[in-house]
Amino acid sequence: MRIKGLAFIILLFGAALFLYACGYHRQETEVQLPSWIRSIYIAPWKNNSTELKLGQWVTEELRQEFLRDSGLALVPRDEADVILEGRIESAYTTGLSYVRYDVSVERRIGVECSVKLIDAKSGKEIWKSPPIYREEGFYVGKTLMMTEGLKESALKKISQDIAQIIHHRIAGVY
Repeated sequence: MRIKGLAFIILLFGAALFLYACGYHRQETEVQLPSWIRSIYIAPWKNNSTELKLGQWVTEELRQEFLRDSGLALVPRDEADVILEGRIESAYTTGLSYVRYDVSVERRIGVECSVKLIDAKSGKEIWKSPPIYREEGFYVGKTLMMTEGLKESALKKISQDIAQIIHHRIAGVY
């Protein structure tokens, strides 16, 4: 019994060593901010989608993320070192599961957005993120109002995800 326990520990240690040494690592997309950047203004997001409130939700979520913990002060535009600008490029809804070929019971909403960081004094772009894509599933309700409410909840979750991704990429180094 004691030998089995020891063998298990050695096997577990060996697996951990193998995984650590296998060369797998995730690609970082964070930006190393210059030391002169101490404050940020988050501009209201532009919205090219048909989801009317989506730009507003992402802006609000971003501001909450930076207020919580970023190492950067969230300030008005005229006091900022940098300006964060973003745009919802598109939003689309597709069926996810069906009871018949033409009746979905679950849908997926997807959002694509772009974001950049601009030097407030010169207006030059400091950093630009690759396109950010997020998707979230939601159920089809018994009424159109229920379905729209469930879709709105999915869009709010996507807004939170987008804000966290951007916050991590910009302020995650602090």
